[in-house]
Parts: sequence; structure tokens; C-alpha cells
Amino acid sequence: MFPELAPFAEKHRLKMVLSEQQNFYPDISFVDDDGHRFALDLKSTYRIDGNRVNGMILGTFTGYFRERNSTKNITFPYGSYSGHFVLGVIYSKTDKAIDERRRYTLDELERITSVIKDFQFFAQEKYRIASDCPGSGNTKNIGSVTEIDKLVSGSGPFGSLGEDIFDDY
Repeated sequence: MFPELAPFAEKHRLKMVLSEQQNFYPDISFVDDDGHRFALDLKSTYRIDGNRVNGMILGTFTGYFRERNSTKNITFPYGSYSGHFVLGVIYSKTDKAIDERRRYTLDELERITSVIKDFQFFAQEKYRIASDCPGSGNTKNIGSVTEIDKLVSGSGPFGSLGEDIFDDY
């Protein structure tokens, strides 16, 4: 994804800052000429059926989310970002049985069955797709809505509240 996002950043005169470590938030920070920062997290999930996905973990309720000036596990302090966005990928699992132990030669590369298919991409502000339920058994995680139409349209339970509710943070 990074090679595709680099021309976007260049076109819009944004500096692209990658996270220092895998467990840092966000995956990419975009910074404009005036110093405004935009967080972009790359998330993926698989379809359960034609209308629902397994869901995504959007972050944690603790740490930098509550301590908005903290620099622990985050590229820049959470509160210094002008917006928090998700670039999401929805995919389907392949129905075919695949022998994951089989070795292939380079000549067979074109015949290797992919384990995923039917990609759908979306971009939304994080709060618009957040759920009112945890994202996993760990109640410290923010979950996403699981309805595909709500992910794509940004119409989760907080999506219609507007940005003004976040002004105090």
C-alpha cells in the first residue's frame, strides 16, 4: 500500500511519515506544509457473508487515546492530529481447499491459488466506523461496525454525531 500512497502524498504536498515500529499508531502520518497532521491506519477484515465482516480493532481505550499528549507507542501525540482515518480492505476467503505445505517452483507462480479474493477498499474517519462494542475479547480495544454498508458509508453509531463532540479532546 505504501507505494500507492506515496504519489497521493506527493500530489497533495504532504510529508509521509511511517511509524517507527509495527505496534505504533498510526501506520502512516501525513503532515502538510502548515504542520497539520493526519493519522492513517491500514486495517483489513474478511467477509462473513454478503452483508457482514468479522470486524476490525481500531485502537485501544487506554494509553495514547486517553493520554492525548503521550508519545508512547505513537508517532506524534494523539491530540496533535487534525484527523484520524482508516484505509480499510475487505476481502473474501477463497473457497478452494489449498495445501499450504506444497512447494511451488517459479515456473508455477501463475498457477498458485490466492487465499483471498474480492477486495473492496474504503476510507473513513475512525469515529464514523467505531462500534459501541469492544473489538475483541480484550475490552480495552475499540471495535468497528461489522455491516459492510456502514463501514463503506461511515454510518456507525457515532458517524452522525459530527466532529464537534471531539473538540474537547
